[in-house]
Amino acid sequence: MPSPPPLPNHLIIVCGHAIWLDGPANGWDESEWLIEPYKKGETPTFIAHIKAGVEELAKDDRAVLMFSGGPTRPETPLSEAQSYYNLALANSFFGLSPASSPSTTAAACSFTDRIHLEERALDSYYNILFSLIHYWRVVHPQHAWPERITIVSHTFKRNRLVDGHCAAIFGLDPSSSVLEERVRFVGINPPGVDAVGGVAERDGDGGSSDVKKKEEAMQGVQLALGQWAEDPHGVGEELAGKRRARNCWGVEQRLFFSEEERKMSAVETRILEDGSEVLVDGEKPRPWAI
Repeated sequence: MPSPPPLPNHLIIVCGHAIWLDGPANGWDESEWLIEPYKKGETPTFIAHIKAGVEELAKDDRAVLMFSGGPTRPETPLSEAQSYYNLALANSFFGLSPASSPSTTAAACSFTDRIHLEERALDSYYNILFSLIHYWRVVHPQHAWPERITIVSHTFKRNRLVDGHCAAIFGLDPSSSVLEERVRFVGINPPGVDAVGGVAERDGDGGSSDVKKKEEAMQGVQLALGQWAEDPHGVGEELAGKRRARNCWGVEQRLFFSEEERKMSAVETRILEDGSEVLVDGEKPRPWAI
């Protein structure tokens, strides 16, 4: 009789940035994607993020992979998370899943069973927070929190996601050794964008509209970094307003589905006027930071 799989302790989060609609090119043709104009040329990077998440999962049998991102476009109710999973499946998990032969069927099932979808996040902060709570609620049979987190996103977003979001969500100083020990970041940038979000001009395209759109988008990234520094939980009008604008399908934004669940989690929160739920900073440590 085969032994049961080990309990998970490692949460891998792949942050969604766009929606793959489906198509014969399995995502390798940009026309199959819903993207903003400034993201032109970035779809191979999104595929690289998906593959990196699958690679991390394949390396650790105690890991679970969470594709994170809600339905952010009015054209379709399909979530970013579901579209990322669909693309991984269409590409046969990039050859990283155990082959579906009689001798490895159980391993292949275990591999796909360790892939989950978080379909409510509307920004990068909630990619992390909703994924943490989904892990506690659905993934771990004993409702434990992950011991380690790996985040996959753009390299230039590391400061925002780790030093900003994770520090705020963990309730710790960005220089805390706990963050260094518990949070790992895998960064893959779009072509022509450096580690801090600068846009490198290539020969012949210095005046192109695509480069200008990319430069404007990177300026927006730097602006957002400042906004998150001033408002670490994203409760102010600037950041909360962006989430509301993206919530075209009315996705529930409360962290917990009942008061009983909220109490069981031991997470201190408050409900805002718009119905969203946010963490409360206090003296009590967050359960995932213990």
